[in-house]
Amino acid sequence: MVESKKVVLQWPSFGPYHTARLRACQALASEGVEVVGIAVAGQVQGRPWSADGDLGGVKVETLFPDAMYHELPAPRVNDAMKHALDQLQPCTVGVSGYGMADSRAALQWCCRNEVTRVLMTESKEDDAPRVWWKEFIKRRLVSRFNSALCGGSPHRAYLEQLGMKPELIFDRYDVVDNERFWQAAQAARQNPEPFLGLPGLDESKAYFLVSSRFIDRKNLPRLLSAYHSYRQTNPEGWRMIILGTGPDEDELRKQVAEASIPEVVFAGFQQFDQLIAYYAFAGAFIHPALQEQWGLVVNEAMACGLPIGVSKTVGAAYDLVEDGVNGFKFDPNEMSSIEGALTRLAADPDHRERMANSSREIIQSWTPEHFAKHFWAAVGPPVAEVRVASSSLS
Repeated sequence: MVESKKVVLQWPSFGPYHTARLRACQALASEGVEVVGIAVAGQVQGRPWSADGDLGGVKVETLFPDAMYHELPAPRVNDAMKHALDQLQPCTVGVSGYGMADSRAALQWCCRNEVTRVLMTESKEDDAPRVWWKEFIKRRLVSRFNSALCGGSPHRAYLEQLGMKPELIFDRYDVVDNERFWQAAQAARQNPEPFLGLPGLDESKAYFLVSSRFIDRKNLPRLLSAYHSYRQTNPEGWRMIILGTGPDEDELRKQVAEASIPEVVFAGFQQFDQLIAYYAFAGAFIHPALQEQWGLVVNEAMACGLPIGVSKTVGAAYDLVEDGVNGFKFDPNEMSSIEGALTRLAADPDHRERMANSSREIIQSWTPEHFAKHFWAAVGPPVAEVRVASSSLS
């Protein structure tokens, strides 16, 4: 058994989301507890993040800073993770998932050293077709954790299905630095001039904003078809700006050109300083994915005060979006359902303003501080001072 007051949180790589979580965990830690972040690789394919933001004195370590996560051999990752934990000797580890080499190595190390392990997970039952023998293995893995910090209600339900007791499950894993997004968006709105040279940005023209990787499950071809239909019905309707990159980009551009879909702008991948301007001037945010464990872009958009149009299969939709209150959910397989959401979001300025305000109100219960509060509740004593019943946390 390890006798220390170091607590490690482990992820495949570091981005701005992890920075905010680590900082909040250290701020809310009991006296003498040191929070350490471990990332496996400098980059994850399809996520060219910049890990910006003040770490607030939290120590971070990247095992392979120049490597791409999915290119690293599993045995090498396994050895490096166990070596890092041997050096740090933490008393608790927050383990990101259970399916990859780094998470399995961290879990094995914790079990061997009798160290508290908190599963951090976004998995939900409808992410993919489930196979009985894989579910059997997952149940065995989940049973080896002391507790879990998950995304929201569908993720909690899946953990219970895998055998974890409800009182050991805590939510609010999926958060962003709301105040940072809001303050930056407001600053851009008050002084738009520096941003107007960015692709597609024109504060005088309303637009739907999409931020996504260009891959099949993000459902962008069907969104473009629905948007085309919306513009045929509404010739003077809103534009659409799509942020991101990915292997399907050429096909998406070809679809727009061949169908003559009007006023679609592909603006590329944007880091925070430019991204915030697109949120600031958007009329609504759209997330059409066929499958998405959570979708932190929804948090970002809500933090900036945007109404949301979101696929009902996106994890964030269950807890963050209320139909007619701060946006609309739609069936991602039905073009008419997507088009209907676009139409409703653009139709009524007064309703849209109320939905924007509601987005800001709802997201206030999903902050890095909530992540930290719930993480420490999942850890429990003696590292955290008090274990709070999961049902009483908000």
